[in-house]
Amino acid sequence: MNDLTSIVNAVFRVSLLLLSALFLGWALYPEFRPIFLGLIMGMAAGLFNVRFLSMKVQQLAQLAVDPEPKKYNFGFITRLCIGFLIVIFAAKLEQVSLGGAIAGLFIPQLLTIPVSIVFSLRNNH
Repeated sequence: MNDLTSIVNAVFRVSLLLLSALFLGWALYPEFRPIFLGLIMGMAAGLFNVRFLSMKVQQLAQLAVDPEPKKYNFGFITRLCIGFLIVIFAAKLEQVSLGGAIAGLFIPQLLTIPVSIVFSLRNNH
């Protein structure tokens, strides 16, 4: 579980770097503001979803260790609703790009792949 926490923290840091670059792009390129704003909104929601899923996986691991049976869910509906909220906001507001918002939702999840590869390469050497 320690690796999962380290990976999620690294994804969080890389995502914050990307978010700062997106804010800078939003400030410097006014003609692309809807795209940058969509990406910013989507990445923020995607980052929340990554943290939430990590928390749920850790809870599942703790549940597997505990002897008493309890009900458990992965919080799929919560993560799905967060994504739907971002898509609805992007669809309703003209200042936000729908495509950018949808793409932004996937960026933090996709960042877990290269970060995990880097962590596994570091641990092997």
